[in-house]
Amino acid sequence: MIKKIFIFTSLLTFIACTNTNEIKKEERVNLTYEELRSEQNMMSTNWFQTSGEAKALYLQAYNIATEKLKIALKKPTNKPYSIVLDLDETVLDNSAYSAENIKNGKNWSQKTWDEWVNMAEAEALPGAKEFLEFASKNKVHIYYISDRYDYQLDATLRNLEKLGIPIQDRNHILLKEKSDKSGKINRREQVKKHTNLIMLFGDNLSDFDDFSTKSVEDRNEKVEKLGKEFGDKFIIFPNPMYGAFETAIYGGKFGDAKTLIEARRKSLKVYK
Repeated sequence: MIKKIFIFTSLLTFIACTNTNEIKKEERVNLTYEELRSEQNMMSTNWFQTSGEAKALYLQAYNIATEKLKIALKKPTNKPYSIVLDLDETVLDNSAYSAENIKNGKNWSQKTWDEWVNMAEAEALPGAKEFLEFASKNKVHIYYISDRYDYQLDATLRNLEKLGIPIQDRNHILLKEKSDKSGKINRREQVKKHTNLIMLFGDNLSDFDDFSTKSVEDRNEKVEKLGKEFGDKFIIFPNPMYGAFETAIYGGKFGDAKTLIEARRKSLKVYK
């Protein structure tokens, strides 16, 4: 009897091991480093596109901004009030572009980004249109400062118009010139010359001030210093898909896909 049990147990063990090996063979995936880099963006894009939490954070931010603006409008000003908003992942949802890249095993490129922008198919993010309509109705000057290139202005206008997003003037959309190396600082200063700038909106710290793109520590230290501005003058939105936070992980230098993946892994804080 004992001998039979031993044989039966051994048979089960053999079958289990055989099945495990088969599963392992089936589950093995061969990817290039470039494809793996793209694949690593899947969960952040899933979260951005599907989670109620992402939508709630946008609504929360625009609700706060509405209340802050109502308070500001009660105070007299010598110059007209203005607000400055980034476009991508602040007003416009480009997550479909990220999803397309993941599907194709690709990463951001100027060529495919230009193609996406020219399609003018980005959706409005939750709460953006309603807030901007409120601001426009109350004669607040609305400026969009984006690092889209200036040659993309017409396509950007088409996209905003299609969504019914308030556009007060073509000159209120300040896109990037290829020769401009100042980030968004000069364009913000241009707005301040003629208006009383009371709020800035964006998904990247550079939408608010001059932040390092080379050091995670420096970025976080400056966030601490400006902490009281967030939720008051600065309205920030969630974007786990891309941004200067990633550039800082690489020390400000983009290398090949393998180097970037290694830097991502190295930056993780583990419990051991």
